[in-house]
Amino acid sequence: MTNTMEKFFAPRSVAVIGASATPGKPGNVVIRNIRDNGFEGKIHLVNPRGGTIEGLAVTSSLDELSDGIDQAIVTLPAAAAPETVRALGTKGITAIVLAASGFAEVDQMGEDLQAELSAAIKASGARVIGPNTTGHVSTPAGFTSSFFPLGKVPRGHISYITQTGNFCGISLRHIMSAENFGICRSIGLGNKADLEESELLEYFGADPETHAILLYLESIKHPKLFHRVAS
Repeated sequence: MTNTMEKFFAPRSVAVIGASATPGKPGNVVIRNIRDNGFEGKIHLVNPRGGTIEGLAVTSSLDELSDGIDQAIVTLPAAAAPETVRALGTKGITAIVLAASGFAEVDQMGEDLQAELSAAIKASGARVIGPNTTGHVSTPAGFTSSFFPLGKVPRGHISYITQTGNFCGISLRHIMSAENFGICRSIGLGNKADLEESELLEYFGADPETHAILLYLESIKHPKLFHRVAS
């Protein structure tokens, strides 16, 4: 589990699935955010058109990705999520961030799609943040998966576990501009199809870079486990 968390919070390489050359689109903003925060690892981009985006070479399909990539950030529409997760698992990518909304938070069709996604996650062997998340931040690694325009996030020792999708967006920008403290790690759990607050609390609790943890949750997925970890 710790090794998987390191792939989320200290990746050596990341793939952006659904990379875009269009400024303002999630698949473009996330690339700029990663670079603005000084990420020193390898960035792989996937878009059927190929070519280059933001000066980086673009792979036209998942099958063409190189082996050994730590993390994938997926900005594709919700309907593509189950198939994409299965394909990423086949490529050995075990840390995945799913940005798309349109799942159980919407309607019955969304609930059915999320059930299909949950089955795909189990079959893939991957761990997933989301869906319906604005991503996560890890300043010790100079990394973020957020598709909200952030710029460089100031480094500090406070870590956040949130469920509201907006936290790695407007709320984080407010902290950056109006508060006199930095951020260590932050994660928006979204719909919690896989990773949930107790696992993150346990990881942050053992993190030497984290001196304080704030949780902002709409629900607790496994109350007994949460109580044990918090204790």
